[in-house]
Amino acid sequence: MKLLMVTAAYPYGHGESFVKAELEHVSAFFDEVEVVPCSFTPASAPRPMAQPVNLDYANKRWGLFRKFHLVSSLAVALWKYNWVHDVLHIAGRDHKFINLKELVRCLYRARLFELFLKGQVARHQKDFDMVYFYWIVPEIMGAIGYRKESGSRMRIVSRAHGGDLYEDRRAGGYVGLQDGIATGVDDVFCISAHGKEFLAHKYPAMQGKFHLARLGVRDPGYLNRQPAGGALSIVSCSFVVAGKRLQLIADAIAWLLERDAGLAIRWTHVGDGELYDQLRAYVERSLHGRATVVFKGYLTQDELAELYRNEQFDVVVNVSDCEGIPVSLMEASAVSIPMVATDVGGTSEIVNAGNGVLIAADADIATIAAAILRFRDRAAALSCRHSARSQWEENFNARANYNAFGRRLLQLLEPRP
Repeated sequence: MKLLMVTAAYPYGHGESFVKAELEHVSAFFDEVEVVPCSFTPASAPRPMAQPVNLDYANKRWGLFRKFHLVSSLAVALWKYNWVHDVLHIAGRDHKFINLKELVRCLYRARLFELFLKGQVARHQKDFDMVYFYWIVPEIMGAIGYRKESGSRMRIVSRAHGGDLYEDRRAGGYVGLQDGIATGVDDVFCISAHGKEFLAHKYPAMQGKFHLARLGVRDPGYLNRQPAGGALSIVSCSFVVAGKRLQLIADAIAWLLERDAGLAIRWTHVGDGELYDQLRAYVERSLHGRATVVFKGYLTQDELAELYRNEQFDVVVNVSDCEGIPVSLMEASAVSIPMVATDVGGTSEIVNAGNGVLIAADADIATIAAAILRFRDRAAALSCRHSARSQWEENFNARANYNAFGRRLLQLLEPRP
């Protein structure tokens, strides 16, 4: 059995680090697995992996003849794919120009991926048994189009996370070709129950194809040590982008220090991004050196594991305005660090009163600060540490989740009665 796995960029770039653990387990259920990133940066080296990487699609999408491919692909896509519902949807909303551009981009990507599949099958004289999309992306519509035109029997499945699923997270409030994708795809595996319920509510006639399949992280083989004394030790781990709202952590620390100037606080942030320099400047202005703040920048999964092994943390904090289920919280849970997080997306499926504090998405600074301060009482926090680890064992163990997912994918390929 041959599986074609389509990623956003993995193994290139810093994102999608959680794909590695999934591939290690899922690939054992297939004879062949090939990875197709939708984009990549030629100047960057890919992360090491055992499976072959096919760059034909990304090269065509971003290559020298991109404009030619755009025009030719779009001309065919306009009559080939069902986009009328999308236009009606866009017409009834704001940001029409932004959303029409998004629709054009989606149609182009769908058609280009259809041609990619056609070329791959013709070249190798062998069809794929399954095409698995790691995100809900326009390329799924291309796979659906290829299957319909060619008579292929390949199965088309996708994961659904957060930003690829919820329209209100997009600048224009529109996810391109989602209706056509939901209709034509065979199965959608949501990483959260919240995502599954969202799709089932939006497409009630298709709810049988929506499933829950959680992500997971490996057992690190150790637990983070609780600080025995000294500063309240906070850690956060995310890209430094607007939606992560990391300035709120700085504001919460400032709020605490204004009320207790003698409180010692250490905040360690892991991750980089487009607002990295702005965040550092904001922290300097807000805290004036009153707290110890350490910016680690981007760390690999192995480097993050070493950080959690060697340094002691009281609490991990996530104040995003949108999420699927944060992998950073799974990683913290695996090493028994209690969690403070906003109740967005499926975050409530990992954070609860037993292992941390779940706060409202629009919580004020005082509420965020109070939630963090709870973990200054280290004796009381011990039970949260035990519960955090139990949460990982029960719901986010990579070995258990990905082996079950691999078996499920293989079962989908069994002959139907």
